[in-house]
Amino acid sequence: MMGRAQKRAIKIETIYHAALKVFAEYGFKKATIEDIAAEIGTAKSSLYFYIKDKRDLYDKAVAYGFMQWQGKVRAAIAAESDAAQQFHVMAHKAYEYLSKDRPLRKILLRDPSLFPIYPSVEDPYTDINRASIELLKQVLKRGIDEGSFRPVDIEAVAPLLFLFYAMLIQKTYMVPETHIAKSMFASGIDLILKGLVMEA
Repeated sequence: MMGRAQKRAIKIETIYHAALKVFAEYGFKKATIEDIAAEIGTAKSSLYFYIKDKRDLYDKAVAYGFMQWQGKVRAAIAAESDAAQQFHVMAHKAYEYLSKDRPLRKILLRDPSLFPIYPSVEDPYTDINRASIELLKQVLKRGIDEGSFRPVDIEAVAPLLFLFYAMLIQKTYMVPETHIAKSMFASGIDLILKGLVMEA
């Protein structure tokens, strides 16, 4: 038998999934709380137990979508045994995730400001982006400690790599230049892992 807290957690997840689907379909302005309630098969009033208003639900649902994205990347990294492979898998999983998550991809296409190249203080997802940068730092540190990466300034390199990644996400999923961006992505990862200068 499920406890009350467990039931509520499942309900919240259901609300976020429904909200992402509806916001992806209609956009923030046209979507209504009624649409989301209908998607779940519940009364509009029951949603206000979890949210303040439509903007609150939008922010929370998108944050949930981003956390799911980040969770998939973390799980992929945890399955790898060395830093170089972790970096490779992290880059590919993070980049390819949106090709499978249609609602989140459509929301970002409608509202590219949700995944800015330069996150601002007003960005409600700054903490999630910071956590992604921290994940990058961990992989870089491990690679340096193992001797598979050359010593670099992790504090400077991790945000730079995240910026590179954010630019490619925007170019691939938010503007119609997918074929160019995919080629740039593959070349970029190869360049990061192998470097530019030939060894003597």
